[in-house]
Amino acid sequence: MDSQASPEKIGSAILQSVEHGAFPQDEDVASAAVPSSALPKLLEIVDKAKEEAKNEVRNISREAASDVDGWISQARKLQDDIKRSQETAKEIVQQAETGKANTAKVQDAASKLSLLHTEIAYNESLARVVEQLRDISTVLDSAEDAALNGHIIHALERLEDANGAFKSLGQFESTRAVGVLRAKEERLKKAITENVMESWNGLVQIDYTNKKISLKDTIEREAKVDINTVVAALSKLGLLDSSLTRFSRDLDRIIILPRLAVGTAKVAAAFKIAGDDIQIAGSVNDGSVKAALEDIQIIAEYLSTRLPPSVSVTLSAKLVPVIATRLINNLLVPAVPTSTHGVQAFQESLSYVLGLVEFFDELGWSEQNRLTEWVDKSAEIWLAKQKEAAIARVQAIFPKKVTEKKSVERVETQVVSRGDALHAGHNEQEDDWGADWDEEEPEKTGAEPNADLEEEDLSAWGEEESEALEETGAPDAAKSKPSADEEDADDWGADWGDDNDTNNAKPAASSQTPTKPKESSKVNGKSPQKASKEQEVTLRETYTVTAIPDSIMEIILQVIADVETLNSPELVKSAIAPASGGLYLIPSLLLAMYRATAAMHYSKDIAGNMLIYNDCQRLSDRLRNFLIERSEEDTASTLPQHLRPSVRLKPKLEADIKHIDGFGKRAYGREMEAQRQILRDHLEDAQGFQGCTNVPFATVCDDAIATTIDRISDVKRQWQNVLSQSALLQSLGSLVSTALTKFINDVEDMSDIAEEESKKLHSYCVSLATLAQHFQSTDDNGEIRDMVSIYTPNWFKFQYLSEILDSSLADIKYFWTDGGLRLELEGEEVVGLIEALFAPSDHRRRAIAEIRRTSMHRHGLSTLLNDLLQREDDRIPFDILINGQFLRTTVDEYLTQNGINAETTLDVEYTRALVPPLNVTSFEHDDWVSAVDILSHVQSGQERLVSASYDGLLRVWNTSGDILATSEAPNNGGRITSLKTVKWLSEKKIVAAGMDNTVRVYKYDDDTRSLTTSLELFNHRWGVEDVAVHGPSSRILSASSDSTISLFSGNGKENPAAPSNLLPNSTAASNKRQKLSKPDRTVPARGALATLTGHSSPVSSVVFKPDDATVAYSASHDHTLKTWDLPTSQCVDTRTTGHSLLSICAIPSRNLIATGTSARHITLIDPRASATQISVMTLRGHKNAVVSLDTDPTSDHGLVSGSHDGTVQIWDLRNVTTGGRTGEGQQGESVHTIHRQGHSGPAKSHGEGVKVFGVRWDKEVGIVSAGEDKKIQINRALGS
Repeated sequence: MDSQASPEKIGSAILQSVEHGAFPQDEDVASAAVPSSALPKLLEIVDKAKEEAKNEVRNISREAASDVDGWISQARKLQDDIKRSQETAKEIVQQAETGKANTAKVQDAASKLSLLHTEIAYNESLARVVEQLRDISTVLDSAEDAALNGHIIHALERLEDANGAFKSLGQFESTRAVGVLRAKEERLKKAITENVMESWNGLVQIDYTNKKISLKDTIEREAKVDINTVVAALSKLGLLDSSLTRFSRDLDRIIILPRLAVGTAKVAAAFKIAGDDIQIAGSVNDGSVKAALEDIQIIAEYLSTRLPPSVSVTLSAKLVPVIATRLINNLLVPAVPTSTHGVQAFQESLSYVLGLVEFFDELGWSEQNRLTEWVDKSAEIWLAKQKEAAIARVQAIFPKKVTEKKSVERVETQVVSRGDALHAGHNEQEDDWGADWDEEEPEKTGAEPNADLEEEDLSAWGEEESEALEETGAPDAAKSKPSADEEDADDWGADWGDDNDTNNAKPAASSQTPTKPKESSKVNGKSPQKASKEQEVTLRETYTVTAIPDSIMEIILQVIADVETLNSPELVKSAIAPASGGLYLIPSLLLAMYRATAAMHYSKDIAGNMLIYNDCQRLSDRLRNFLIERSEEDTASTLPQHLRPSVRLKPKLEADIKHIDGFGKRAYGREMEAQRQILRDHLEDAQGFQGCTNVPFATVCDDAIATTIDRISDVKRQWQNVLSQSALLQSLGSLVSTALTKFINDVEDMSDIAEEESKKLHSYCVSLATLAQHFQSTDDNGEIRDMVSIYTPNWFKFQYLSEILDSSLADIKYFWTDGGLRLELEGEEVVGLIEALFAPSDHRRRAIAEIRRTSMHRHGLSTLLNDLLQREDDRIPFDILINGQFLRTTVDEYLTQNGINAETTLDVEYTRALVPPLNVTSFEHDDWVSAVDILSHVQSGQERLVSASYDGLLRVWNTSGDILATSEAPNNGGRITSLKTVKWLSEKKIVAAGMDNTVRVYKYDDDTRSLTTSLELFNHRWGVEDVAVHGPSSRILSASSDSTISLFSGNGKENPAAPSNLLPNSTAASNKRQKLSKPDRTVPARGALATLTGHSSPVSSVVFKPDDATVAYSASHDHTLKTWDLPTSQCVDTRTTGHSLLSICAIPSRNLIATGTSARHITLIDPRASATQISVMTLRGHKNAVVSLDTDPTSDHGLVSGSHDGTVQIWDLRNVTTGGRTGEGQQGESVHTIHRQGHSGPAKSHGEGVKVFGVRWDKEVGIVSAGEDKKIQINRALGS
């Protein structure tokens, strides 16, 4: 609702709003309506205010009148100045416009002047060009006149002048007038070229029809033209090279090629020279190289006399390479002799070639160096041709010689002792003849026993032997006896010779040839056996070979003869003589060719693989005999030492012999495996003989047995005329063994065998037993001897199977307990057969229990445990302990040995067997590595190793072999002081000591990868041998060669001051060294908390008691082990042994201290006062001093030792034997030996180069060893 306000208030509010923009503060005024009646009053108020404002302005104007006048005068002056400035600007603009016009006029005048200059210059140049064109036209006219008058050279010179003038025309060169003159020049030049070529063709006439070439000096045309002028003209025209190339090609086609090429009639064409003509005429009567070279010389002389020297020399660069190629390919290469008979003639030919080269040199010709190079390489070319000829010869004779067969005899004489099985008069003792027969050995003499042993090594198989060969094998006498496994059954353990009555005894005595008695030394003061107790035995056997081995040997012998011929006085200075040594490569090529093509050549023979085997044996025998014979002959040879066959051929042929032997054995193995597979397939038809009594399957089983027997008989017929008797018997034995193995496995796999099936299977055994007829032989007394058991390893097993199938339970039990059944069948095999043959009963149960009791051994028990634990896929090898001792025999034998009754209750324990640790890595050092320690009990993968080396440095490694930090060498006056020991005190501290008598504490920072010395501890006068640390108390024990032990703290402030007389700068000698190198005394030096004295010799090792850090043990060279009470620094117990103690290790679970001795064994000592004996156990196995020991972190019974014999051995304290020495307690044996990387086999007592200095055993890292080979070696069990 509108409020009411007086007009005065409303007027005042409006006036305030106009003057000051103020809004009415009074609500009534702000919301009041303005009626029309109030307008007069409002106007009055406004007018009043207007008048007041005017009056105020007038008053102010009057007061400021003087100032306003000044302002007005200044404004007028400013206005005048502005007007003057505007006028000045107008004048400047007018002047600028006037300057532009003048500049335009000047520029226009300058451009016109330039145009005039340009026109003048153009007119002048045009005048010069016109003059030049006139001169060019005159020169062309002169050239044309000269050409018409026959002055060709002058015309060409004029044309050259004209061409130069054309090039000087510059931009006018493209004008039409110049083009006209250019065309005239081209026409003139073309005419001259045609004229010159016509002259050349007239001077050099080629008649293809009559095969004639004419070279003239001059010809008559419009004017007389001579060849020099034409040659000069061709040179100027750039046509000389192409003309000579064409002439060279024509000369080769018409003259040279017919003369040097031998046509189908083997006759070369002759030529004649009449005046200027050279023409093919008839054929040559003398096709020798000499005649051809003479003709080439005639051709060269003809060209040089009828052509200018410049032309003939240029022509020679094109012609001589063609002549050289024709000579080499058509005459010289065919003239290379394929034997030494033509070497003299070939040498003369080479002399003629060099004579031709000299003639070319006299003529100044070039490119004859190819002939010279060929002569220089003539020896290599001759050698290559000999190789080609030899390979071509064997390729030609192999298909023929493979069909020629003959029987050869192999003879070998061995010296055997009277007690040897080969000695005569011991027929009751089966002879081990096969062991003395080595298919790979040459004949041996009494002076080479060591060589015989070496030949019997595995190297006989050669480098090319495959895995299949290892499985199939080949007849090889180096193997002592056939294996029971069918894949090894074809070994030649057997013999050969007339008796064939061999067994499989070890051939050690007969495989070596004893020395003569007079050359033998006394043994233990006794003379060796008399010669009358030795006898020579000659082994003979025949086998069939082809003619290939002898033909190869003929070629090899011819090669040797060629070498001797080339080095004879007549040929030793020939160009071919240097190639004589290369001939020794031919035998290896021939043998390689034989191996590459033998399969193809022998494939047509039914016994091809066996022939390959025989031929390889024949070839290797002949090669061995050849080497022996040549070695003897070369002693009187006149050949240089490096060219003697025994020197050059022996290494290659010995390798080739291995390859040939391996090749033959692989062929034998392939054939044997093929025959084995056929036999397996025949027996496979019986499908395991299940239901062999059921019709119609019974017939199938019968046929399988019959075809198997027939197949073996067929194979014998195929091989009996090829193989030697012993090889045949052994090969057949292998096949029979394969068949029997298949049959035995099938029978053993039958879970239930009925009585009728048992009888039928027994009848099959009887049928298979007829195969023994193939192994019967007649001895010297005419008696028939059955040798099937010798050549068939599983024959007795088969016979026992036959008996089991036809026997009662009591009989089988008797076979096992009193017979030889347990020698042929495993206990579980017999148990399986009993369970299949007999129904369950108490008798069967007792029989099975008896068999298992008397046959159960570690492996069987381990298998039984895995079965009981249901570990089918992840089987674990277990060791079995009975009454705390490892089971190393059968249970029955263990009971018998220990006098335990079968009814006694046994304490049986099983534990996981040691998995042999494998070499996983090794870290290289610059010097011997004396010690190593492992920082364990940290996060997996963060383990750290520290090594101390004889170069005086510590190195920290990760398990990947990366060096994380390396210490700085101790500052000892420039000397390198070897470190002997190192231990981790904590994750950040390392303790090390060595030959400088000082124990140092190093600070290790894994983040910065730094290793710095933080503390030096002094208390020893001689070198420090070992340190021991106790991390929780930060205590350090050091053992020194000065016979004392020092106790330090790893915290420097806890140690007293270092003895001044032990500091490095305390002696005069050290003072001299300090002049060159002053020690860094910023490293704190401290003394010992205590000194332990009592040993009389150097202290070799020290250790804290594991469960009491106040007790320590020390070992010394004075043979004693001492126990120390550290708080009182007193020795509380001394145990004296019989040897110097070199290392020490505590075994807390058994309260024992293990000490390594200088006597190569480890002594376990009980340090407790209540102990009744010093040595509780003695561990023997090392061959040198035991210098480092550590315990198994995962077992209370494991121990590892490092020795100077170069090995690390692992021991289980439960692995003990009986019969130890008095006073040494129980005797222990190592369970595994670790060799240094790259060194295997039996350890050598001296351990030269591989001595082990330190060893540690960590659960995560494995067994870490350090040694003389400058390596840290890590061995870890697979999967650990």
